[in-house]
Amino acid sequence: MNILRDGKVRKIKAGVTEADLRAKGYFEKHPGAKVLDFEPEYPDMDQLSEWVSDSVCEAADGCTVEPDGTCEHGFPSWLLQLGMI
Repeated sequence: MNILRDGKVRKIKAGVTEADLRAKGYFEKHPGAKVLDFEPEYPDMDQLSEWVSDSVCEAADGCTVEPDGTCEHGFPSWLLQLGMI
């Protein structure tokens, strides 16, 4: 399971469910966090290099954004997500 929190996609430990997180107050501690209904496809190094040179990048949800941008759904570019810029 993955969660979008604080502008980053975060992987939740295997076996932990949304109900477990709710029971522990995760969503109260992190308002605005949301469970993703998809598994992000991480780009390879060739794709990342292409985005750096193109000045257009893909966000973690597939939207097109500027390399240092965030899409309208709140997902960061992969270059931001991976700490490359």
